[in-house]
Amino acid sequence: MRKKNLKIQVAALAVTGAIATTPFVARAEETSSSAVTGTEATATTTATEAGTTTAETTTAAAATPAASTTTAAPASTATTAGTEATTAATTATSGTTATAPAASGVATTPAASTTTPAATATATPAAPVTVFESPADSGTTAPNNANKEDHVDRVVENDKQGTDIHFKADGLAGGIFPIHDNYNGVINPEDTKDGKKLKDTARDFKYTALGRLKNDDLVMHGDLSIQKERDTTPFDSTSDKAKDVEKTDTYTLKADLDVSPVHNTINAIGTLVGNYISNGKDVYVNNLETGLRATFTMENNLDGSFHLPTDLEDAKKHYELSSADADADGKPKPMIYRINYGNSSFAEDKVTLAMDLDLTKMGSLPNQYSSAGADYKNLYGKDSATGKANHVENFNHPDSDYGTYYQTSVFGNLKELVNHSAKKIQLIMKGIKFNSANGNRAESENNTETETERITDKTVTTEGTVLGTLVGYMNADTGKQNVQGKAKFVWGAIQNDAGRDKVAGQDNDKVYLTVKFTDKERTVTPITPVNPVQPVNPVTPSNGGNGGNGGNGGSRTPIVNPSTPSQPGNVLGEDRPTPSNQGEVLGENRPAPTAVETVEKKGEVLGESRPSGKNVSGRAVVATGDNNFTALWASLFGLSAASLAGFVVLRKKEQEA
Repeated sequence: MRKKNLKIQVAALAVTGAIATTPFVARAEETSSSAVTGTEATATTTATEAGTTTAETTTAAAATPAASTTTAAPASTATTAGTEATTAATTATSGTTATAPAASGVATTPAASTTTPAATATATPAAPVTVFESPADSGTTAPNNANKEDHVDRVVENDKQGTDIHFKADGLAGGIFPIHDNYNGVINPEDTKDGKKLKDTARDFKYTALGRLKNDDLVMHGDLSIQKERDTTPFDSTSDKAKDVEKTDTYTLKADLDVSPVHNTINAIGTLVGNYISNGKDVYVNNLETGLRATFTMENNLDGSFHLPTDLEDAKKHYELSSADADADGKPKPMIYRINYGNSSFAEDKVTLAMDLDLTKMGSLPNQYSSAGADYKNLYGKDSATGKANHVENFNHPDSDYGTYYQTSVFGNLKELVNHSAKKIQLIMKGIKFNSANGNRAESENNTETETERITDKTVTTEGTVLGTLVGYMNADTGKQNVQGKAKFVWGAIQNDAGRDKVAGQDNDKVYLTVKFTDKERTVTPITPVNPVQPVNPVTPSNGGNGGNGGNGGSRTPIVNPSTPSQPGNVLGEDRPTPSNQGEVLGENRPAPTAVETVEKKGEVLGESRPSGKNVSGRAVVATGDNNFTALWASLFGLSAASLAGFVVLRKKEQEA
């Protein structure tokens, strides 16, 4: 029986425990499901950052029961990301019991009491966007190694400003005169001031045509300006003030670039190339390398974004290079450079545009070689008589072509090509957004007030900068009469004085554009009119009178005589004068009031035969009837006593009988 009772008790206890734990099991199932979901999300994010397959990592996490405690896997390697995510999920379920059927596919575990939030991956800047562009015909361009870090002549840095000129020649001029020339000149931005010439900066060029040129004429210049998209107002490239922008608008950025120093350098170096014997027109030129590179960067004090192209056509639509120069007839001079979109890169905060030599836009030019054959009288473009395409000279030939193209690949034709190209170019960049700035913050506040409200207008201005750079280079080998030479030129644009930025462009020559945000905030505070409160007239206490029950009457409490203000009470305001006579304020140092002196009197009990005293002689007499009915009351009392005695006697006699 005991066993039976024990079993019943155990069964009852078990049933009771099952019933009691049922809610917790349900909660554990919900928590387990949430934990699996959280693990899947974390593993997916980690695998994506690590560059692994998302589907595999998600499957591993979903197949493993997990509690609510989840740990994000670090994005180090593909193996680590997948393994750690699975291990964390497996470890979280160790030591737990599944209460749901195995067929459900999800193990139910008690929820962990604490949770560890998933680690948040640090945001990294998106990689620059590139677009595919088929290479240009090698016969219409020249190598551009400006973007190659490992190039042997890597001297074109983004922050280059000024001009470097190097020319070296060795050999025997005319087979008789030995030549060992080495000319080197570096022009820094500060050398362009005060009309300095190259010979003042570099003594190697003292007696040369180059040395007689001003340094400022040998350095490229640039300027930046912006315009709201779909705005018909012309760009103002001479404005030196910060440009007002709004974060809701989209803008077009224009870079004006003066590349005439390239023309000046090529034209003036002719005598050096010709070894002082000729103007160098017939000097052979080969192995030409040239190119330009422009970069535009949102500085740290500016939050904005450049357009990220989706394909080549989108890139051409938003990034354009064009001529800003015209010939005597007003026709635009042709460009000899083009944007190489395939070698350019586009990021939200920085755009790099590579520009290669492009000879397809040049019109027909006469051959400058003194003994040109009939087949090479004109170069580039088309022959006006026959309509056939002329020979395109790009100044790059193997040694086997030396005899054939000696009459076209000469310095005279290079100079003619440069002189007929645009000296001023412009880059147009569309789809630019400016979000905010944090530089040069300034605040101002203006308050106005009416009868019903106070208006506060607060203005906050902030400024940020866009930095533009333009660098270019040209390298070539030269040869004439057993003299071999090598020319190297590097140009880096400086800010044009006419449009120098007065905010960021002071005390430097960087090509800056400053944009300005103006945020206005208006606060209106209602003013509630305050009606004057009329004071309650104080009641002057009386002296008590002679009413009541005699004496001086009234309360025995001391009476304080309040001071009566000379003016009605008003609500104190900002501009109201303080009245001269105000009511007393109860305070620590308030003078004690003067109490009314009272006379203490001893009370007397009123009685039947109370003598009249002098102190009560003046009081009113109250009739009590004590003197008029004494005999009557005595007779009645005696009659009652006699009746009672008779009643007692009669009662006693009845008992005795």
